[in-house]
Parts: sequence; structure tokens; C-alpha cells
Amino acid sequence: MVNGQAKKISGLIVDAVGGEPIPMVSISILGAQPRGVGGGPDGTFTIRFDSLSQKLRFSAMGYRTYTVSIDSLSVLRGRVFMQPVTSGLSEVTITAKRRSARYRNKNNPAVEFIRQAISHLDSNNARNTAGYSFNEYEKLCMSLSIDDGKVGSSRLLKKFPYLKTNIDSISYPGRSLVPVFIREKATRYNYKEQELKDSVLLGVNEARIDLYLDEDGFDAFMDKLYGHPDLYSHDIALGNRRFLSPLSPMAPTFYRYYITDTIKTTHPWQLKMSVFPRNREETLFSGFLYFTLDGTYAIQHAELYVNDHANINWVEALNLELSYRKDSAGKYFLAKSKMAVGLGIFEQGMGVFGEKTFIIPSLSAGPDTLERPEPLGKNELAAFANVDSLKRSRSFRRTMAFGASLLSGYVDGGLFELGPFFTFYSFNPVEGSRIRLGGRTTNSFSKRIFFDAYGAYGTKDKVFKYALTSTVSLTPRSIYEFPVRSLSVSNSYDIQVPGQEFRYVSDDNILLSFRRGLNDRMWYNRKWQMEYFHETRTHFSFKVGLNYQQLTPTGVLTFKNNQGRDRHLNTTELFTELRWAPHENFFQGKRYRKPINNGHPIYTLRFAQGIRTGKGRGYNYQRLVSSVSKRFFLSQFGNTDVMVEGGIIFGKVPYPLLLIPRANQTYSYELFSYNLMSYMEFGSDRYAALHVQHSFNGFFLNKIPLFKKLELREIFSMKILEGNLRRGIKSYTGKGFYDFPVDEKGNLLINALGKKPYIEASVGVSNIFKVLRVEWVHRLTHLERKGIDNNGIRARLQVDF
Repeated sequence: MVNGQAKKISGLIVDAVGGEPIPMVSISILGAQPRGVGGGPDGTFTIRFDSLSQKLRFSAMGYRTYTVSIDSLSVLRGRVFMQPVTSGLSEVTITAKRRSARYRNKNNPAVEFIRQAISHLDSNNARNTAGYSFNEYEKLCMSLSIDDGKVGSSRLLKKFPYLKTNIDSISYPGRSLVPVFIREKATRYNYKEQELKDSVLLGVNEARIDLYLDEDGFDAFMDKLYGHPDLYSHDIALGNRRFLSPLSPMAPTFYRYYITDTIKTTHPWQLKMSVFPRNREETLFSGFLYFTLDGTYAIQHAELYVNDHANINWVEALNLELSYRKDSAGKYFLAKSKMAVGLGIFEQGMGVFGEKTFIIPSLSAGPDTLERPEPLGKNELAAFANVDSLKRSRSFRRTMAFGASLLSGYVDGGLFELGPFFTFYSFNPVEGSRIRLGGRTTNSFSKRIFFDAYGAYGTKDKVFKYALTSTVSLTPRSIYEFPVRSLSVSNSYDIQVPGQEFRYVSDDNILLSFRRGLNDRMWYNRKWQMEYFHETRTHFSFKVGLNYQQLTPTGVLTFKNNQGRDRHLNTTELFTELRWAPHENFFQGKRYRKPINNGHPIYTLRFAQGIRTGKGRGYNYQRLVSSVSKRFFLSQFGNTDVMVEGGIIFGKVPYPLLLIPRANQTYSYELFSYNLMSYMEFGSDRYAALHVQHSFNGFFLNKIPLFKKLELREIFSMKILEGNLRRGIKSYTGKGFYDFPVDEKGNLLINALGKKPYIEASVGVSNIFKVLRVEWVHRLTHLERKGIDNNGIRARLQVDF
């Protein structure tokens, strides 16, 4: 802002074909007082205009005139791409082609300088020392952003008119900001051998409206979204995406570099370099890098943005500013970073604008309190006033409660909440129509004692089912607040699909009622279980418990041997589960968690000891199942998720207690199941599995105009399962055990994998309408069985950046 209603907007003008800055562009301001200005020699421009101005017109020799409304530009989106003239001026056309074609890394002084800067990163990095401690100040301010042309019709401002008092119409030109969240935090980090040894929270100051969400979960999500950007890392994170740093060893393959200026007003002198993607459709940075000209090639400062052509969901603008400072040893550390992200999430011109700042005064420990190294801005101060006003609004609290119900699937009734509502009705071949009603207690009932219960009835089997779980927190905190330490007891009687014990979604979800093939391999499970659960702050957790099950076959399953039929199968198990997820983050509501995949491995180990409790009751066996999963981030090439799993049973068990793979007969693609395998199609007493999924994040499709416009992303996956019955099927039959069930033609319903593994692969596209993933799945082995599907189309709701 200059005077009165005068405003300022800055940006960069680049060649839409070659990506180079266009110097000395003529810029006309159209409006009440038409006038002209000029762009700089490096393509940058800064314009001051009054509130009556409407449009900007850009013109340059050899380029088409480009006119754009001022409201559509901003500090973050002020990037102007001018198209070269392709007809009428042949000499200009030739120049444009040469400009696009002549860029080469070889004998390019800019690239040679960048390669030197990359090779000096380790020697310039102040963190490459044995140990150090520092205090970090973090500030996050978030606002609702409204298109300036829709402020008058905004339902939000009509419903809460007092928000207009603190509206900000300057920080983000073309958008009006309503601050609704601010958090300041100071943390001391202690490193040893370049690994984080521990951290100490020194203080928090915040104003927030996420009253009905888990605050720690929301904070973890924001930390994942903004990350800790640093050019000393090969990648810079934004949510689950990774941006290749312009100083990564691979960067010269994907970026163009241009020496723009030598700055002689600093000591030492600095080299200013422009950087652009070779292909502007790539999810890469553009902007400026500043290096020292003292022979160290150290990065001093960076001003980067992501252009509008990048395939990032909802991100309308992203701006990043990094500043580095020299320590006492002459090396450099990131002293300040600021990332601003504009998200277009809601309709009617509504979006979210957030700016996160990190400041490290020095690589040495400071005071043990929260200290503000810079004063809060007007927009940040307004957040405190807005939040106080919203919290006093009954209408706002009702709106938040409604949103929380949609997110959780439960309707809050005070002491008790009803749900989840997507399980109220479902259907399957055994139960027919299934009616279920249930719910759970809330914090208003107790913060340490929780009850969860439901009742269900099938109109076809005419059997009443139920479940009741009671959980007690053994800490002063809620059982959902990390780290958890709890004791739970449950009793249930319900129908179950064999092999689905560890699924994350309930089988009576209405969306999973639509299934392919026959879904008649089930049993009723009457179950008692007691479990102790313990989490640590290092993200190591364990469970120990005792469970008793009574299985009753239904559908086509039978418990039959040479002595006749058994009505029930009874088992008692002592079990334990160990889990280690180093550096794990998760988004957590009041009653659920959703892991945020940050690339760190997750290890699990489950062990169960079967107990024989009397004549004909129970079996003596040991079951061991372990797994490890990890996401590998590959910058421009996307990411790969890998899971390795294996299990073994020691001792002899009847077929219902074998290791039964997680099959999937729904039309939903399930990440951890075999999507063309039938329920209980295979059984093993030992197995090993490998699941691999690679998401290219549009690396190939972005280069095809139609798919680029649709913002589709390609996915490939493969799942391999090897397993067997060590002594063959016959050894698991006989006295005390059951014959493997057969169909009406005498064919086994449950099979051993034998010497040939089960393999399925899929290819597909995600990000359809930004929320849908569709895959073609192909089964490569065990095709001889009748009634199976070798191919299928599966879909899944999946939301990502």
C-alpha cells in the first residue's frame, strides 16, 4: 500500500515457450487513468495502481499482447506468460525457436556455476557438525480468502458481519483475507551426529477455531503440508508431494538456469540467477537464487514460486522465500524461511491462504522461553480478535459441529453420539438386509472411560448381533490422545468374512455391500477380548491381551470331520503386537486417526499363542505375522510404497485358523488386499508377500495436453503372495480337525497356493475430479479355477495434493 487506496503488485514476465524472462516489456495500466510503465531487464515488474484501475496490458516485440485483470494477479500469482508470435513476423518466429532450442547444459556458464554450488553444499552446510542445539521460532497464520468481487455477496460475511472489521484486502491482491488461525511456537532442537536427539517445547501462543477437531492432529497436518523447506535438502515437501530442489544433483536435468545480475552492494558480492523448469508443466520451482561470489558458491537467498501449470490439487499459488546466514565457523544455515500457500478449496470464490514462517536466530541454544524475533503483522494480530468473536457465536459453533459430524460419521447427542451413520443399513447374501444402530460415549460423559456399542439384525438370517466395548485410559488424558495407555474389554457376536480381521473399514459399510461373485463364506463369531495398549513418545507401541472366540459356520462353510459335524469351533489365544513407527505423524479427529505418510518405515510384529482349555476345546499353536512398510519419495518421478509381510503357524490347526489372505470382492480398490482374489480362496500355514505401488504424480500424463488439462496422474501396482501348507491339506483334516469345504461339484473352496505364487498387477489413473482413483486390475496366476475374474475395474476415493 502506498497512499490512500493505492496498491502495489509485483511479478515476473517469462517466455511461455522457452521459460526465459522477457526484458523491458511495456506495461499499460488500463482504467480511470491510463498510463504506462516498463518491466525490468530481468523480466520483473512492480506496479503501483489505484483502486479504479481495472486491467494490465503487456506488450513486447515478437510476442502477442497479453491483457489481464488486476484482480486476477497477486504477489503470489503475478506470473505472466507471453506467447511468441507464430505468424506474420517470420524473423520473430525464428528467434523464438532458437531461444527454445539453443539452451544446453554443455558450455553453459550458469550451469557450470550451479554445479559448483551443488558440489559445495556439504562443505557450506553448518549442520554438518558433530552436534549442535538451537531455538526455532515458528509462526503459522491462516485466513479464509474471498475473491474481491464476491465480498459483498459472501455468505460468510453476511452471517458473521463482525469479520469485516479485520478484513485484509492488501496482502493478497485480488483476494480479501479473513484471519481465523494463528499459532506461534518456540522449540529447542538438540542434534548429535546430524540426527535429532531430542526436542523441548519452550512455549506456544495461539488462537484457533478448530474446536471440534483434534488440535494435535490438525497441527500435524499443517506441519506435513508446509514441511521444513531447505535448499540443502534434495527435495522440498508440500503435503505428500516432493518438489525437486533447484540445488539437487539431478536439478540441471530438469531446470534451466540464467545468470541475471551481479549485485555489488553486498559484501561479498552476490550472483543473481534465474531458474525455470525445462518443461513448464513440471511440478518445479521458478524464481531467483542468490549466491556469494567469494569462491564458496554458498546460497544466500532464494525467492521461488510454483507456476499455475503445475499439477497440484487446489493450490492456486505457492511462494517460498529462504534466507541463509553465516555462523561463527564461516558456514551457512537456514536462518529464515517463509512459505505462503493459496488454496482454492471451496466454491463461491472461497479459499484458504496460509503463511508459515520459521526463524532460527543462531545455531546455538537461546532462552528457555517463547521469544518473538519479529513483531506480528496487522493480519496476524487480527486473527486473535476474529477467533474470539467466532468462539462466542452460537451459529458458528453449530456450523462447526455439523462439519465435525460429516467428517466423523457420528451425530453428537451430548453424553452419547450416534453412528457411524454409513453402517445403519447394508446387505449381504447371508443376512439379507442388515439394520444396525450404535454409538459411543463422548468426553462430556467421561474423558477417561469410554463405551462403544451397537446392535444389528439381519432380515434373512433373523439373528441379532451386538458388540460392547469398554475402554479405560490409564493416564490423565483421553484414550485418543497420544501417547495412549489403556485397558479395554469387549464382548461381541457378529457375522464375519474370514481373513478380514485387520481391515481398516467395517464390512457393514453400505458402500461395501456391492460385491462381485458369491459372498457366502462366513461364520458367526462370539468373542470376548481383554487388551492392554501402551504407546511411547518414540512411537513404539505394544498390545498384550487374551481373546476367546466361538466360531459358527454359515453360508457354504461347514465344520465337518469323520466324526460328524461340529456346531462350534472354540479357540483361546494369548496375543501381543509390537509396532514401531519412527517419526510418525497422523491427522486425528476426536475419535480416529489417519496416518500421514512421511516416508519413514513402519514395523509390526504380531504373535499369538493358542491355548487348549479342555477336552475338545482349543488348540495348541503359535502364529507369528510381521510386516514392514515404507514410502520412497523420488522427486519428479513420484513415490513408491512398498510393504513386505510374512507369517507362519507352528503347530496343527483346523482350516478356519489358517493364515487366510485379505481378499476383496467389492468394487472398491483396497490398498492392502488382493483385489481379484475371492474370500477364503487360499489358506496357508506360512506365507510371504510383497506389495509395490508407484504413483508417478502425472510425470507422463502432464506432457499430453488433454490429460494435462484433466490433471490426471498415473499409478502402477503389483502384489505377490507366496505360501503353502507344509504338510499338505490332508494333514489338517481328521479327528479334532475339519474337512476342507467343497462346492456342490466336490471342488475345494479353500486351496493351497502350492509352488506357484498368486500375482496381480494394476494400472490406473488417479485425481479424477480430484477425488477418484480408477484402476484396471489383472490377475496373472492361478487362472485355472472356475468362477474367478482375471480382470476387473476398481475405484477408490482418494484425496491428495
